[in-house]
Amino acid sequence: MDIKQPIIHDRHLVKKAFELFKSQTKPNIFTHPKDLTIVTCRNEGSLEDRIIPHLSGYEEKSILESNMEYLGLDLVVLKDARLPWRNTFKFEMINNYLQSGKCTTKYFMCLDAIDIIFVDDPQRVIDIFTSFQCQALFMSTSSLDGYNCMPEVLDWVHSINGGIPRYLNSGVYIGKTSFIKELYEEAINYAIPHGVTMDDYRDYLAREPKDYPKGSQDQDIIRYLEPKFYPQLRVDYQNQMAFRS
Repeated sequence: MDIKQPIIHDRHLVKKAFELFKSQTKPNIFTHPKDLTIVTCRNEGSLEDRIIPHLSGYEEKSILESNMEYLGLDLVVLKDARLPWRNTFKFEMINNYLQSGKCTTKYFMCLDAIDIIFVDDPQRVIDIFTSFQCQALFMSTSSLDGYNCMPEVLDWVHSINGGIPRYLNSGVYIGKTSFIKELYEEAINYAIPHGVTMDDYRDYLAREPKDYPKGSQDQDIIRYLEPKFYPQLRVDYQNQMAFRS
């Protein structure tokens, strides 16, 4: 497995990669950075209730939780029992966590639960982040989802990304805790209790709703806010932080 990034974010690869990693690596090999909080969000309830239709095989313990446990790293798991699951629940969960004062570290990292693992020391992520000299750094993807509803934002992205056909991915990001708190205070204004689910997402985009991105997916909302928070918010277009095929 010739992957140079410290994180893998790829649901087609991650399970095999974790098994291979365990076969080649002893447990508890990394030390958790003292100035970093790592958080993930997931739904809870019975296994049957928690099955997400578009991502089969959601287990009692997510692969990220198993990975962090194996490596001896700390992970804050925020859970929500509401059904059906909506990705914008994460805004409320993270905003509440940050507002509670429980996060006291300089840096805050958030990772998707079901298709991400660490394969190297998380200190490397901090080092990559600080090299960008920004306040928050998101990984990137080739997916254009949502930009049909905000073409002006897509034009703006193309003006600053150097022609690289990659775009903000909210599945992996790190930032200074104070800035992430500010970002979420803004983002939560676009989240509504009965926003779109993943099952309805394609139909939702096709309608091109006039109040977009209100009620859309979390990633769409952060993409919409990217120009407002740039250059404090940056995108890792070369994906130095995380591998994604």
